[in-house]
Parts: sequence; structure tokens; C-alpha cells
Amino acid sequence: MSSSRRTYSSSSSLRDSTSRRRSRSPTRSRQDYSDQSRDKHRNNGRQSASHHDNHSRHHRNHREHDYEDDRSRRDRQHHNEDFRQESKLEPNINVVLRNLPDRAREVDIERKLNSMEASIDDVSLIKDRDSGESRKFAFIRFTSVGHAIQFVERHRTFDMDSYIVRVDYCKKTNVADDKEEWRCTKCGNFNPCSRRNCLECRESSSASAAEKRTYETETIEINDGTKDISSTPSKMLLLRQLDHLSTEESIYNAVHSLQGVCRAILIRDKLTKMSCEFAFVEFLDMESARLALDYCRELLTIDGRRATASFANQESFIPVYGQSEWFIPADTVDGLWAYWDKSAYASQYSFAIVEERKRKEEEQKRIKEEELKKAQQVKESLEDDLSAFYADMGDFGADEDANSDIFAVPKLK
Repeated sequence: MSSSRRTYSSSSSLRDSTSRRRSRSPTRSRQDYSDQSRDKHRNNGRQSASHHDNHSRHHRNHREHDYEDDRSRRDRQHHNEDFRQESKLEPNINVVLRNLPDRAREVDIERKLNSMEASIDDVSLIKDRDSGESRKFAFIRFTSVGHAIQFVERHRTFDMDSYIVRVDYCKKTNVADDKEEWRCTKCGNFNPCSRRNCLECRESSSASAAEKRTYETETIEINDGTKDISSTPSKMLLLRQLDHLSTEESIYNAVHSLQGVCRAILIRDKLTKMSCEFAFVEFLDMESARLALDYCRELLTIDGRRATASFANQESFIPVYGQSEWFIPADTVDGLWAYWDKSAYASQYSFAIVEERKRKEEEQKRIKEEELKKAQQVKESLEDDLSAFYADMGDFGADEDANSDIFAVPKLK
């Protein structure tokens, strides 16, 4: 009995050790060996194709490099096109009116726009902070973007009291500034939330605070010449706050008696060709400009309006190449200048232009006198020929009977 128990124990321990050895390595089926063989074949295939892949990758890198060059060229072209298009303002609900009449009020502007069938929501006339005078531009908020687009497409410019008013979309600022307003329930006017009473009817905001609106603040820069002011002395002066009807010639005539004046340069709007109401006066040297500045600040009047004088920024005019109606001669030989603002251009009047105009007028006068003289000579020559002809005809008729017709056929005797 004990012998059989020992035999059973030894056989049992043998099975346990065998089972422990088998548990260390999992059993593999025929399918596992098949998969292992297939994976090995794949690895060998990958290794054999590595050289071919490296060779192909070398050529592909060249192609990709060429493609990247082409793409970079295309990107530069697109960037240049985008740069050319960035000056075009996108349509939006706010529109700016520039070159308004001096005495135009908000009610006058609103009345004019209503007569042009404009659907507007608000008119804001911009005034000078110090003097309170109109800066001659206003912001118009339409009832919708569609109404704004319809108005701008129909009226890029329009006449208002003999002023050519320019219409543009407002330019959005880079930073979104949410402006909140409340509508008055009594008159319907929108007011800033900082106000407790309506601007129009003085109604309290407590009864109207429930109806509000927000929108992005939109602005546009109006070039009135302030960016061209400089505290550094130069040989060029800047004259601002001129009359909108002042011309290059009238400005030059107002300053031509000053020492060392070369020319007057008026800045005009490219679209309307109207004056931007500021101009430059160039002198021969800096000392002449400095002496003239004292006089201009105290006594200079152009077309009945006092001008504001200062030194001009030397970078207001940019050297350019080629020919264009927007360029003027620079202060160097064969050089050209363009005004920095692309929406405006410089137009000059100078002593050289005056002399050239006089020379052309004298030349035209001389040519006209010569033509009149030649015409008189031709007339006199024709009269002499007619006189000789009639004289000959008179001698021919004297041989015949006094009553006979010179055109009659002679009679046979």
C-alpha cells in the first residue's frame, strides 16, 4: 500500500513538473508557425527593397524640392496679389462721407441722404475737439449691410452744395471693441450705455434698457495733413486748413513774394481730384523756410482763410521710378516723387511752370500773329490778281461798242 502510494506520488510530481515546464512556454499551433514564416518573408522583402526605396527617396526629394520652390513662388505671387487687394475695403454697415461742406450739420446730411433714398440709422459728424468746427467728414450707419452696398455702388461721389462728397466703406479696426447701445422707446434713437438720458428727447434709460444692440466699432483714417507735420526744420513747409477751392496757383501766388520760394505742392484726392485742404511749399534752403515759417504763422492768408503752418516731414514724398500722372519732379536731377498716401496725389505750381506758361503763351501769340500776317498777305495778293483781271477785261471791252456785251459773238461785216 505504501509502495503504491509512493509510485503515485512520484508520477504525480512528474506530471506537476511537466506542467510547470509547459506553462513557461505557450503552445504553438501550425498556424502560428505559418504566420512566423510569412512575417520573416515580409521582413526579407522589406530589407531587399530598402536600397530601391533609398534610391527612389533621393529622386523624390529632388522633386519635392522643386515642388517646394514652385509652391514658394506661387505663395509669393499670392502674397503680392493679397497686398494689392488689401487696400480695398470690404462692404460693411458703416460708410464714411468725406469733403463735406464747411457748414453742413448732421440734420443737413441726413436730409440729403434721405433725398437720395438712403436707408440710414445714424449720422455722426466729426468735429475738431479744440475749435468745435466740422472736420468735413461724417460716419453713416445704414440699417443693413445690403442698404450700405446699394448706396455705395450707386453713389461713389455726389454733389452737396457745390462740394464733391466722396463715399467709402469704413475700415474695421484690428481689435474688436464691442460697443453697447440702448434704444429709446419714445423716439427710437440709439444712445451709448454710459448715458442715462436720451440724446434726442431726454427720456430716461430705465424704461428702454431692455432693448440694446452691440456691433464692432469701425473707423477710417482721414488724411488731413497732420501726419506730415514735423518739428525738425527742413526746406519744406506744410500749410493746413486751406479752403477746398484753393488751387496750386492761388497758393503759390500767396507765398511767391517770400524769399527762396521754389514751388507750391497741393495734395488732391485721386478719385474726386478735389483738394485735401493742405499743401507743401518748397524753398531753396532751410534758412529761407525758417524765416518764412514765422511770417506764415502770423500773417499768411490764402483765398480769405488763415492757414496753419509748420515744418513738413521729409518722408512725406517717396522716390519713384517711371512716368505717371500721380508723380511730380523731385529736388534732384531726373528724380520723381510720389506722395505717401496712395489715395491722394501731389500737384505742383512753380516759378518754372510760370515761365514755361509765359513762354508757351508768347509762342502761341507769335504763331497766331504769323498766321494772321500770312492770311493778310494772301488776301492782298488775291485782291491784286482780281484788280489786274478786271483791268484787262476793261481794256478788252473798250475796243467794242460801249453797249455791246463782252460775251457776245462778234458779227461778220
